[in-house]
Amino acid sequence: MNSPQTLEERSDFLARCVRCSQCKFVPAPKSKAYASICPSIDYGNFHAYSASGQLINGLGLLEDKIQYTEEFLHSVQSCTMCGGCDSSCKVNYAELVQPLDSLYALRARIVRDGHAPATYRTLIDNLRNHGNKLGRPRAERSRWADGLSLAVAGAGQPAAEVLLHVGADLAYAQDRWPGLRSIVQVLLNAGESLVHGGTDEAPSGSLAFDLGYTEESRAFASATVEQVRRSGARTLVTFSASALAAFRAVYPRFGLSFGSVRVLHITEYVHELVAKGRLTLRVVTTDSAAYHDPCKLGRLAEPLQPHDTTLDVKMNAIYVTRTPQALRFGNDGCYEAPRALMGGMGMPVVELERNRSASYCCGAGGGTREAVPEAARLAARNRLAEVQSCGTPTLVTACSGCAAHLSETARAEGIQVQVLDLLDLLAQALQP
Repeated sequence: MNSPQTLEERSDFLARCVRCSQCKFVPAPKSKAYASICPSIDYGNFHAYSASGQLINGLGLLEDKIQYTEEFLHSVQSCTMCGGCDSSCKVNYAELVQPLDSLYALRARIVRDGHAPATYRTLIDNLRNHGNKLGRPRAERSRWADGLSLAVAGAGQPAAEVLLHVGADLAYAQDRWPGLRSIVQVLLNAGESLVHGGTDEAPSGSLAFDLGYTEESRAFASATVEQVRRSGARTLVTFSASALAAFRAVYPRFGLSFGSVRVLHITEYVHELVAKGRLTLRVVTTDSAAYHDPCKLGRLAEPLQPHDTTLDVKMNAIYVTRTPQALRFGNDGCYEAPRALMGGMGMPVVELERNRSASYCCGAGGGTREAVPEAARLAARNRLAEVQSCGTPTLVTACSGCAAHLSETARAEGIQVQVLDLLDLLAQALQP
């Protein structure tokens, strides 16, 4: 698979869904209260809002049995593209259905047919014209680095070991700059060879891909790969969970690669430096906290390798993949580094019932927060309720998007959960 498949190319996968509803549930739930894996079905409470329901509708489109309706499009837009359905489905059906790629294909078909909502079109226009979904000036993208002795990649500078990719969420969040600068300054003080992307840092393509704008995503991905190549860096470190998922699992769908360049999340990079003794962590608290595994940092950041998606039929009934080593269950995302860093700061980790590859989405992704805000808020409320049930008032996550959405929801709903971004804790704890 060297290019994202179209809905037509995935027709066999759509037809093989047996409507078992496993895509709605955690594979091995610990309780009935937190058995759901799908925020969309929790919101819509109707099968069309599940992955299986979307596959049925996708097949209906291909066979001219259904037409676009407001209700149909609303069910698609309520999906956060979190990939929970994909991990759950594969526990029982492995390579037979793989719903997530069909969800990507369905959204691309909707865009191609001219039925993307106005909110999506605004996001894409902002990404095209300004390089960020917020529509903020491109010239302001690197203001976060003001005052740091940090060069811009390719600006007449010698190649550095590490290229920092910050991402728009942090780059334009002025209230987050002190913590971001603190982390980078500690890395510089420790002798790390760093440059950053400056105003030329392109969107990762993650959001565009989720929304169904495949060619725009490809263009953003190509620009990022080219910038990394020009920088001469041997390691790419991103502060963005969504960018990590794009670098490791979307770019291979386009046949794009960073070659020998290592791709790490900032938590993985810092964890490596701590393990090598180049950085140390001081204790910032001894209170326990629950950890929220972001979808983009966890299951969706599991590396994808281009592969043959054709299934062979054995004994006239048994479907067998030609590339079993390429099957992704979501188990190889970035799970250990954030937990290790929390432990190094003296913060015992409390595991939520739904964790790691079975983590429940916060609701902020896939364009849902913009297109169907009530669905995004419901997902956040469900996740915060799970935190309250585990006996700690504090939730930590390593995704700035998750942290912002969960924190805003907690304040708006009067939910007594303190939401912390792991990056802010690292800014307090890191020492060279």
